[in-house]
Amino acid sequence: MVGAGRARSRSLLDEEDGVSARSTLPESLPPLASPVPVRWSAQWIGKRTDPAHRISRSVTSDHVARVEPGHWIGQSFTAPGPFTAVGFDLVGDPGAEVRCLVELCGADGAVLADQVVERGIVRWDRFAHFLELPDGLGAGEYLLRVRPVVGRLGWPTLSGPAPERPDDGVSPLPVVGWAVRDGVREPGVRVIGVETVPAPDPVFRTSFEVPGEVRGARLSAVGLGYGEFRINGRAVTDDVLEPAQTTYDRTVLYRTYDVTALLRAGRNTLTAELGRGFYAARGANTWGWNFARWHREPVVLAQLEYIDGAGERHVVASGPDWEAAEGAVTSDLLYVGETTDPGRARRAEWEPALVVEPPGGELKPATAPAVRRADVLAPMSSTPLADGVVVHDFGEVLAGRIRLIAVGEAGAEIVVRYAEQLDEDGSVHSRNPLAAGPAQVDRFVLADSGTGAAWEPRFSYKGFRYASVQTLGRAAVSEVRAVRLETPVARVGEFECANDVLTWIVDATARTFRNNLHGVPTDTPVYEKNGWTADAHLATEAVLHHVDLRESFGKWLDDHVDARDEHGVVPQIVPTPDWGRAADPAWSASMVLIPWYLYREYGDRTFLERYAEPIRTYTDRLLDLAPDGLWPHHSWGDWLSPGHHFAPEGPVPTATMMLRHVVSRCADILEVLGETSGAERYRAASDVVATAYHQRFFDNGSYRAPGVGYRQAMNVLPLAFGAVPAEHVTAVAEGLFADVEHRTGGHLDCGAVAAKHLLPVLAEHGRPDLAITVATRRDRPGWGVWREAGAATLMESWDETARSHNHYFLGAAAAWIQQAVGGLRPTSPGWATFDVAPILDDRVGWARAAHTTVRGRAAVAWRRSGGVWELDVEVPETAVAAVRLPGHPGRPLRGGRHALRVPVVTT
Repeated sequence: MVGAGRARSRSLLDEEDGVSARSTLPESLPPLASPVPVRWSAQWIGKRTDPAHRISRSVTSDHVARVEPGHWIGQSFTAPGPFTAVGFDLVGDPGAEVRCLVELCGADGAVLADQVVERGIVRWDRFAHFLELPDGLGAGEYLLRVRPVVGRLGWPTLSGPAPERPDDGVSPLPVVGWAVRDGVREPGVRVIGVETVPAPDPVFRTSFEVPGEVRGARLSAVGLGYGEFRINGRAVTDDVLEPAQTTYDRTVLYRTYDVTALLRAGRNTLTAELGRGFYAARGANTWGWNFARWHREPVVLAQLEYIDGAGERHVVASGPDWEAAEGAVTSDLLYVGETTDPGRARRAEWEPALVVEPPGGELKPATAPAVRRADVLAPMSSTPLADGVVVHDFGEVLAGRIRLIAVGEAGAEIVVRYAEQLDEDGSVHSRNPLAAGPAQVDRFVLADSGTGAAWEPRFSYKGFRYASVQTLGRAAVSEVRAVRLETPVARVGEFECANDVLTWIVDATARTFRNNLHGVPTDTPVYEKNGWTADAHLATEAVLHHVDLRESFGKWLDDHVDARDEHGVVPQIVPTPDWGRAADPAWSASMVLIPWYLYREYGDRTFLERYAEPIRTYTDRLLDLAPDGLWPHHSWGDWLSPGHHFAPEGPVPTATMMLRHVVSRCADILEVLGETSGAERYRAASDVVATAYHQRFFDNGSYRAPGVGYRQAMNVLPLAFGAVPAEHVTAVAEGLFADVEHRTGGHLDCGAVAAKHLLPVLAEHGRPDLAITVATRRDRPGWGVWREAGAATLMESWDETARSHNHYFLGAAAAWIQQAVGGLRPTSPGWATFDVAPILDDRVGWARAAHTTVRGRAAVAWRRSGGVWELDVEVPETAVAAVRLPGHPGRPLRGGRHALRVPVVTT
């Protein structure tokens, strides 16, 4: 927290100007920069890749081939080279129990590998299944077959062969084989993908002559998946993991860099080293990133322009005159890591680059801030284990990678494994059932004997607190450091209060979110790296108090638009390789809610105007899919309530209430845009949803699901979204109070969606004391247990088995803490008006909060002692604040600094 240490060492109110003396925040947010236009003459180029190292896939279908127990269906294929996994689609009847045996057979019919597949906590979806082959298999003919054991199964299939296309040297290969049913060939090819052993990452270069003086030079470039560019051996930027992930056949982002200082008179060399990222992803995984429709081997576009001393413009553009070779990164797997072998790269042979078709997406300048190295951390402790392994503890969970220095014999290998947790024997614990291969492992091979080599992976990042470093062969490692990778978004908020748990929740939410902002807001740096929509929309309001999200979330909302299907439905992860396409109002509400949050925070209507059409189209489709008001389809619901994955009440209650919320916000957005009749239509539709929910679930003063018992989420959400008929509001609220006080002993009992709204609902209906009780519990389930364990970040679930220790969506409740405990709450767009309204609770005797708004700095430092409120308030010159203290009428404050003393009124 900015300035927190200094604040603790002195009185909260001992400065004449209140909180401003302790702030390092800017006075107001800066304007956004405009991108530089480029007149492109460059061509996209790649390196011709041996078919043995390209994936083979069939990703389209026009029907589903069904099979019952007692029969089997399959697909034969020819593997073009050694392969490590086979991915496939399966379809089960909704809600039905399904179990099958998947077998990979050789040409002689022998079963080489098998796996039982059944419906689990992750719903079946595109390429959700893969058969991993830890030892790999060689090129040749194989058969993948599926035998249902319980339930009917389907396998998406294309009726005829895919259209033939000439081999361009970088694209996936078509599946060579045939569909089979009970041993008999049938027409078509099933959806399948063969994950071969990939080729090393490529490097490209060109040389050019500069006649003399250079007045100015700029490089506009993009490498897919990631690109690093150097001129005369010097990096053109500190940006890493560029470009940010997009739906590459809709949008490709480039950046332009000033490289004037890097050019010299005479011969110059421009090089581009490429990583795979999400564009050329490899390694089997649940989401099928390796089989995405845009997938090709890495490609690059680069254009260097400079003005010489005579004022003449020169252009150096990628094309067939460039050269390509295999680079030092010999293995680059999305969820595993990198292997770097500089010696092998030295022996690589250069060849002419291959001109390839563009990736399909519109080329646009990147405007969101890029990921950069934020800081470098030395380990807090280093513990030797057996077999030359040393485990380094960096004291906090972060996102980034290791940097080290190694010296030894050529060919010796350094292996780094990353984890958020340790096993009982003290070794790192990082297992990812959602992806093939070991999780989070980097390797470095020494090229020279006796010469120290500095190494840091280039094209990936990991989530970790611990890193084990192992030497294989004669080598020694020194200066092991953790390099934190973050997006440098502006810090705009401060918070601290008398209760350490409340302060921790706010601080941990910000820290965890920053650990997950890498091109898109991700759900975990370890297991998924996906832009899950609910994670972000739940936490946006809380995170806006900490960082400026205009550019980062503006980019991600553009990703939403690109990711939509033909009906306007936004998938559950954005971007997506076509996984998670089904509509879910509890999740992809981000398409509607995030523009609204940004508008309220920054007062900028363009967030609503820009996305009005996608907002309306998405909302209309949700209403079409729920004609009776209740959501009848799949939803993740109130995900991860204590002791559960899916909430016991099922998905319908939460999804229906989130449908109400989405439709209501759509109405609000149209109202702001002056579309009154449209707003009225959506308000009426929202009321239909509320009525349907009430009629289905209301039972004797509260909302319940038959046979389940009282569930907090079922009552919190209708109260939060104004869906309870007026005559029942008191009963529903009192039922919630009673459940929290008596059944759960002051604890929450809800998942990610309802946890955002529980505290404000308790407070708004008269029990802020109960909200403080829930928020400050130091035992499970509750946030305090994580603080007591010494964590600095949020976990994924309330349970001890929480998979991720770097997952921010359960921090959504921090918004209420900032507003009600800190006391700062905007009441109109862009902070034109805001309340200074701290709650009255003896457990919180002081707090301070500051926020950099688009109008300037808003801040309050308050203390309550001796029967008196003491407040220092700062109001931007163009804003008006209202001080609202319990038992007192509201008091307006104009721009400036104000010191107030007000008697405490208790009831």
